Amino acid sequence: MKFSRRGFSGFLLAPLFRLNGQSTGNGVAGAAPRATSRTYRADAVILLLGIPIFRRAGVGGGQASLEETGEGASLRRTLFFAAGSDPKRAHGLSRLGWIREVVLGPDSAPSEAAYFGVLTSSPEESLEHARQSVDASPSGRSTFSAVNGRNSAGHSTSAVTHFEFSAGAIWSDRGLIEQAQSTFHDNVTWRETSWPNSPNQAPPTFLFQLATLLKQRSRRAAARYVYNEQEYQLELEAPDAGRDPKALLPVRGKIRNLRTRNETLFRVWLESSSIVPVRFEVQPRSFLRLTFEAVPA
Repeated sequence: MKFSRRGFSGFLLAPLFRLNGQSTGNGVAGAAPRATSRTYRADAVILLLGIPIFRRAGVGGGQASLEETGEGASLRRTLFFAAGSDPKRAHGLSRLGWIREVVLGPDSAPSEAAYFGVLTSSPEESLEHARQSVDASPSGRSTFSAVNGRNSAGHSTSAVTHFEFSAGAIWSDRGLIEQAQSTFHDNVTWRETSWPNSPNQAPPTFLFQLATLLKQRSRRAAARYVYNEQEYQLELEAPDAGRDPKALLPVRGKIRNLRTRNETLFRVWLESSSIVPVRFEVQPRSFLRLTFEAVPA
């Protein structure tokens, strides 16, 4: 199954309209989608030498979902993750990330993949900057970055744009995502990369690779993925077998950019029946930790 860049954009963005309870009509004919979704509440902690010195609960929220239709070569997965602060509840802190992927083909050898993401251009590079952001008042507009990419057998293409939008926007703001998508209508510089180590399948994308490793429930697992023309190493580590099967499974993760060597640490807690986390924790800076807890839908 092949799609044009515009066709893939339709698949990536159409599920956004479900935020308002509307049907997309994009399912495979005759096949009911298999879907799992969770909504989260976010809490923030600022650290000094690893010790919490400042906490703020309920500063934002998020959502994660996985939807599958078809089987084998006709399998299509839509993976979605978004999280961010709510400036009204976070004393003006305006930070968010939003990404959706569509992957075609079997798990072992996906034929095509596309992703679309939006991210706040965050200036926090120090402990003092983080505290100022949490205590600041919402005002004006913020700068956001958008990424649009497509991977096919042995090849990837992507572009990044930047734009301004209301500083009060939250991750589920439909206007924000539509504005991000519109930035790719103008003259955009698309970059292309060949991946000789993946000649017969599309290089994996981030959410797809994370879902694949979480399904394995291995003590240790590692794999690479391609995002924005850069290659990353994803590593997961879980406790030894023999735990209470009813208890949540904690998994530690690390993402390393193979070019810059920058690393991001995170943790997820899983139920035995799903790879969509009940809780997840990310530490984008050494002094900032964000925890997201699933809440009733």
